[in-house]
This record gives sequence, structure tokens and C-alpha cells, in this order.
Amino acid sequence: MQILRQQIANELNYSCKFDSKHLAAALDNVNEAILSDIQAHYKDPSLPCPKEDNTLLYEITAYLEAAGTHNPLNKIYITTKQLSFFPVVNFLFLITQIPKLQYSKNLGMTCKKPADAIDWPPLVLGLLTLLKQFHSRYTEQFLALIGQFIRSSMEQSTSQKIPEMPADVVGALMFLEDYVHFTKLPRKVVDAHVPNFIFDEFRTIL
Repeated sequence: MQILRQQIANELNYSCKFDSKHLAAALDNVNEAILSDIQAHYKDPSLPCPKEDNTLLYEITAYLEAAGTHNPLNKIYITTKQLSFFPVVNFLFLITQIPKLQYSKNLGMTCKKPADAIDWPPLVLGLLTLLKQFHSRYTEQFLALIGQFIRSSMEQSTSQKIPEMPADVVGALMFLEDYVHFTKLPRKVVDAHVPNFIFDEFRTIL
């Protein structure tokens, strides 16, 4: 559903820029201005910020969605409660799926066995969307667990003098790369958990 939402948003945004470029530019400018005001308010509460009863945010959201300017992956669809060990459960789910996949230079991440029928983009976007519905600290804990898994796997392969990067590590790094790409997170978020030299070696494999 998220992939379909992205495709629809891209088509709407392209049509809006083609048919009404002035409207598209105006929406982009207003959106950036509001976001800048909100970010400035959180840094300095004395600065003005749209209040909760202000209809501007709801109205501009409707326009942005109609023009395809929004990102469905950043949207919160449901309200959630705090769940213990939720990042751990998602991490365990991910590392049980990665061994079923392999990297192909032509196709990316594909199933080792056709019977497994795991599709990589829905797997990444599904976990991304699920974590987005919860507090951001869950995402931070989830990424930290993946980073710990990668570091420990690399240390184990080094101690055993295995020359090649383990396949599970390649899959985990590919997940992090795609996760950062789709969420538009800054690189420093991932670099905090995985050393740069591991990513450098990973890119040479790609």
C-alpha cells in the first residue's frame, strides 16, 4: 500500500508541476516556511508557531496531498501505545528473513529459494512504516541493534579469518542503506552504529 501511495504521489506531483507550476511552487514555499517556523519554535519557544486550533495546518496538508508533495512514508496513520521490546521483536524478525535473501548486482536483494517468496521493497517499507507509528526512540533502538549485529558478525568473521564479508552482513547493510534512502534520514544516524570502513567495504562489493 505504501509503494502504491508513493507512486500515486509521484504522479500527482508530476501532473501538478506540469499543469500548474505556480501552484506547485507556492505549496512548496508555504510548506517550507511553516516547517521552518515550527522547527524554530522548538529551538526557541518564544518564537511564533501555529497553534493546535489553527486550521492552516489541516488545510495545507490537504493541498499538499492533492498535489503529491507529501511523503506517505513519513505519515503517522494510527495512534499507538508503548510496547516493551518492540524494537527487539522487529530486529529478530528482520534477521530471520535476511538469510533467505541474497544480493545480485543486477536485481538487488532476491530470494535464495523461490518458495520463500520474500519481496525486498515491501519488507523494508513495511518495517519502516511500522516503526514510524511509534516513538522515534524505537527506531533508534532498532538501528542500534542492527549495527550491533553487523559489528559482531564482522568481528566473528575476522577472528575466523574469513576473507569475504558475510552474506547476512551484506543484507543488513543493504537494509540500512535502503532505510536511510526512503526515510531521508541523515547519514550520521547510521554512521553512529556502523563504522565507515565497513560501509566502504560494502560499497566495493556493490
